[in-house]
Amino acid sequence: MRRPWQIWLLFGLGLVVVVPAMAWLTVKTLELDRAELLARRQAEFEEDVSRALWRMDSLLFQLVGDEAARPDFVYRPNYEIEGTASVPKGKGEPTGNRQEMSPLLSQLPEFVLLHFEVHPDGCVTSPQNPLGEWNAWAVANGASAATINTAAKRLTELTPSLSRDELLAQLPEQPLPSLAWGDSAAASARDSTAQQQAANPVIASNYGDVRQQSADQQLLQQQQEAAPGSEGSQAYVLNAPPQAATYANPFPGNTNLAQSDGQAPARQAEQSAQPQAAPGYGNQQSAYANPPDGSRAQRSQARSGNDLPNRTAALQSYAQRAFNDQRTNLRLASPENRVVEGVSRTFWLGDRLLIARRVKVGEQTVIQGCWLDWAALQVRLRAEVADLLPAVDFLPLTAVHQNEPGPRLASIPVQLAVTMPPVELAMWSPIRVSLLAAWGCLALAAVAAAMTLQSTIALSERRGAFVSAVTHELRTPLTTFRMYAEMLSEGMVPDAEQRQRYLKTLRIEADRLAHLVENVLQYARLERGRPGKRREPTSLAALLDHCQSRLGDRAAQSDLKLVVDCPDAECETTVATDVAAVEQILFNLVDNACKYAAASSDKRLHLELAVEPRRVRISVRDHGPGISPAGQKKLFQPFSKSVHEAANSAPGVGLGLALSRRLALDLGGKLELQSPPDGGAAFVLTLPR
Repeated sequence: MRRPWQIWLLFGLGLVVVVPAMAWLTVKTLELDRAELLARRQAEFEEDVSRALWRMDSLLFQLVGDEAARPDFVYRPNYEIEGTASVPKGKGEPTGNRQEMSPLLSQLPEFVLLHFEVHPDGCVTSPQNPLGEWNAWAVANGASAATINTAAKRLTELTPSLSRDELLAQLPEQPLPSLAWGDSAAASARDSTAQQQAANPVIASNYGDVRQQSADQQLLQQQQEAAPGSEGSQAYVLNAPPQAATYANPFPGNTNLAQSDGQAPARQAEQSAQPQAAPGYGNQQSAYANPPDGSRAQRSQARSGNDLPNRTAALQSYAQRAFNDQRTNLRLASPENRVVEGVSRTFWLGDRLLIARRVKVGEQTVIQGCWLDWAALQVRLRAEVADLLPAVDFLPLTAVHQNEPGPRLASIPVQLAVTMPPVELAMWSPIRVSLLAAWGCLALAAVAAAMTLQSTIALSERRGAFVSAVTHELRTPLTTFRMYAEMLSEGMVPDAEQRQRYLKTLRIEADRLAHLVENVLQYARLERGRPGKRREPTSLAALLDHCQSRLGDRAAQSDLKLVVDCPDAECETTVATDVAAVEQILFNLVDNACKYAAASSDKRLHLELAVEPRRVRISVRDHGPGISPAGQKKLFQPFSKSVHEAANSAPGVGLGLALSRRLALDLGGKLELQSPPDGGAAFVLTLPR
C-alpha cells in the first residue's frame, strides 16, 4: 500500500466527527438527567411538605376545632344544670338546679395555657381562676389548687396584653347559630337550625385568599345570602355546606376529611365504622395523619400548595361536628339574656398564639378565648413530621405577612420555613451506566477499527513485499537457467569441466527455487490450519542421520563446515516428533547461517544437541556478524524483508524463520534466538520429550 497515511487520516477524521458528537450527547444527557432528578426530588420534597402540612393540621384540628366550638358558659367556673337536684328514691322527680363545674377548670386541655374572658369594662377573668367563694367551691369539687394558682399567675401575665379594642379589631363579627339550651324543645330547635349552622363556619380562616369555590358553590352562597336571617353570615365562608361538601381531597383514600353532619347515609355508616380518636392531642393518632396518596393530578395539586382550602375545609368540618357534639344532651338553666356566639379566629398577639371570638350577651359583647402553648406545640409538630422534614422551622404569620409565599398551616397562622436538601447525583445511575457503556463500546469500536486497519495495512505491505521479493528471487535463477540452457544447447561450452560446473550451478539454483516454493507452500498450509502431519517416536541419532547429509551439503555450498556435537549417550534418547518438520526447521536455520556467515573467518557451523529431563534442545550456531537489535524485532515476522533489503542482502523473502517458528509451535516446542558472548548468532529449537 503506497499511501497508508491517507487511510489513517480518514480514520482520524471519523474520530474527530464521532467523538465530539458523542461528547455533546453525553453532556446534554447528563444535564437532562440532572434536571429530571432535580424535578423528581423537588416533586418529592413538595409532596413531603404537603403531607407534613396535613399531619400537622390534622394534629391541630381537634385542638383548634374543640376550642372554637366550646359553648360560652364553659368560660365561667360554674354553670347551672336544670332538674339535677338529687332526691331520695321514690320521693318524686328531681327538681331545682345544680351548679356544674366547668370542664375547663376540672381538666386543662393539652397545649392550652389559659382560657380567658374579656368583659365590656375591660376586666379579664378565667374559668381556671375562680374568685371568692367559688375558689373554695371548685377545690371542694375536685379542682386542683396548683392548677388554679398557675392559672392566676398566667392571667396576671396575660392581662396587660389583652386590649379589648385590639382584640375586637382581630375578631370577625359573624355569629354562630343561636340555640336555646334551657328547655326540652332544644333538640327540635337544633334540628331545625342544622341547615343554618352547616352553612356557617365555626372558625374563621386565617387567610383571606384561600377560597376556591366551584360555580355551584358560588350559586349556593348567593342563595344563602338572599335567605332571611343570613345577613353577613357568609363573610368568612370558605367552603360549601358540609352536607354537600365535595372539596377536592388530594388524598382521597381518607374519607374522614370530608365528614359532615349532613352527609349521605352511606357516608354516615362509613364514618360510624371508623375508630373514634381518644381525647387529648399530644399522643393520639389523628384520623387525618398520613393520608394516602391520590391520583397524579391530585398529588400535583397538593404539591402546588392548592390543598390549603382542602385543609381549611377539613378543619371546618371537624369544628362543626365538635360544635354539635359539645351541645348534645345539655339541659341548661334558661339564661337571663340571649347569648349569640361568634366565629372564632386564631391569631398572634405579640409572641402569643390566641384563639378568640365575640360573644354577644344581651346587648353587651364579651371576648372569649384561650392562650395556646406555642413552645410545646412546636416540639410536638416537629416530632410529628420528623420523618418527612427533619429540619423545619415555624414563622408566625401576622397581617403584615399574609401575602408572603410559602407553605402554611390552615389551623393556625404559621408558615413553614423549610428548604429542600441538596440533591446528590447518583454515581451509578442508569443513564450514567448507559453512557459509560456507550463510551466503552465506542472505544472498543475505535480500537478494533484501528487494529483492523493496522492489520490490513501491514498485510497489504507484507503481500507487496512478498511479491516483490519473490519476483526478485525468481528473476535471478530464471535468468541463470535461460542463459546456461542456451549456452549448453548451442554448444557454446566445449569444455567438459566447464559444462559440469554450469550443470552444478543449475542444480543449486533449482534446489534454491524448490526450497523457496516449499517454504511458501508450507506456510500457506499452516495459515489455513494444522498441517496434519503425524508424530512418530524416533531417536536423536536417527533424526541426525536423516538430516545431516542435506544440512552438510547446504553448508558445503557456502564453504562452511557443519560440526555435529551429540554425545553417544544422548543420541539414544527417543522423542515423539515429525522428522520432516524438524528437518525443514534445521534446514532453514542452516540456510540462513550460510547466507549471512559465509564471509566469516571461522567457517564452522555448529549443530549441538542437549537432552534435559523434559525436553530436547537443538541449536544451530554460526560465527557470523550476528543480528542487530533492530533486526531482532522483526526477525520472526513473515515477509519482513523489503525489496531493497532483498536486493542488497542475501537472497530470500524473509519467510524461513517465521515458518520455522510456526512449525516449532505446531510440534509443541519453540524457537528462540540467542546471542553468544563471542559473536555470531545461535538459534535454539526446543522439543518436548
